[in-house]
Amino acid sequence: MKRPDLSRLAPPGFGLRTELQLFGTGSALAVLYSARYPVRFIRARRDVILALQRGLTPEMPDFCSLIDGVLLGFALLAACMLLAAAAHYLYHLQGSKSIYLMRRLPSRWELHRRCLTLPVLGAALCLVVSALLLLLYLGIYRLFTPEILQTPLQWQKLWSVLL
Repeated sequence: MKRPDLSRLAPPGFGLRTELQLFGTGSALAVLYSARYPVRFIRARRDVILALQRGLTPEMPDFCSLIDGVLLGFALLAACMLLAAAAHYLYHLQGSKSIYLMRRLPSRWELHRRCLTLPVLGAALCLVVSALLLLLYLGIYRLFTPEILQTPLQWQKLWSVLL
């Protein structure tokens, strides 16, 4: 299977490999940061089990309080994609000023395609991965929390936590 040629989606002569490595590192850090949810969940579940063993009536924290701030790494990475788009545009103004070459091309959208495609794809990837992690974490909460201790999911509160 051939690798796709991403150089056609970046400014000519731009350090694409470095940018992809930075995005990969940022994605890995965002996933590691989101791993705080399983730690929070395991601690909360352990506290509930210990309280049950002592004969107390425990209360499991709701999903919204456990997920609060966990997906922040993806939001920061998506914001960095705005900076990447700005860097792509500024790259055309440096050195040999390839902006003049880009303006002479027959397709007037070529400059914008080369400057915006990769950052938009990166931001979309952040959104998709964070949504998948949110569903995974919700599944973990629903599956491993006893039915009697689960609180109903409050969608309004979840939206306020995510935004």
